[in-house]
Amino acid sequence: MSNQLAKNATFEATMPHPGVLLIQIVSRPLGVFTIQARRDLKAFLERAHQDHSARCIVLTGTGPAFSVGSNIREFEATPEWIEDARLAETGLNEAIELGPVPVIAACNGHALGGGAVMALACDLRIAGRSASFGVPEAKLGAMPTATGTMRLPLLVGRGQALRLMLTAQPIAAEEAFRIGIFDELVDDDKLLDRALEVARQIASVSPKAVRASRRCVAAALRLGYHAGLAMEAEITVPLGLSDDAIEGKAAFVEKRSPQFK
Repeated sequence: MSNQLAKNATFEATMPHPGVLLIQIVSRPLGVFTIQARRDLKAFLERAHQDHSARCIVLTGTGPAFSVGSNIREFEATPEWIEDARLAETGLNEAIELGPVPVIAACNGHALGGGAVMALACDLRIAGRSASFGVPEAKLGAMPTATGTMRLPLLVGRGQALRLMLTAQPIAAEEAFRIGIFDELVDDDKLLDRALEVARQIASVSPKAVRASRRCVAAALRLGYHAGLAMEAEITVPLGLSDDAIEGKAAFVEKRSPQFK
């Protein structure tokens, strides 16, 4: 992959550091997504996964928002359109969570509606102090679908999730950090640097170990403790015999940095 990987009306992708893919959602305004834009980003992520150059992805916005989700003006009150929109949004969020490469959401501003759910699909959420988080769909006669009603209570518990969904009120970054939506809070001008720093740390360790850990966690959260334990049992032996494990142990003994391929 070259440094400039993609550029269109919705997102721009670059590789600022080896192994780190930066995807910036273009504000149009506030990082809104059409159905086609979600399909385009999902297709790009799938190509990036197949390329194997990226070991960690940073997803962020431009302007005053991370993303506020769907373009309300695109809405059509037909069963076909609503289902089409749901499938596009769910597909993107599943590609983020279940793809082989971890994704960090660098929330630079408002993360609302579908943008909030997209952030929840990411592995980590680092936010600037001026950011906000909310699922205001109830104001529009809707709910945070596309995995939103599942992901939010898994992260913050039933009560906090329903408070956000039923009141439809956004919360400030400090409150979102306090209840566990944002994993880290930094000054706005340090957000991207911090997200890229964490991404570089992830990119420096064993990609097979990273992938295995994410698969086990996803299985446990989606299917329960025993499913996660079964996945762990299935993966442990082949991971322990992998090239990454051999290189990691050799590097430790030889007191050098490992070179994972």
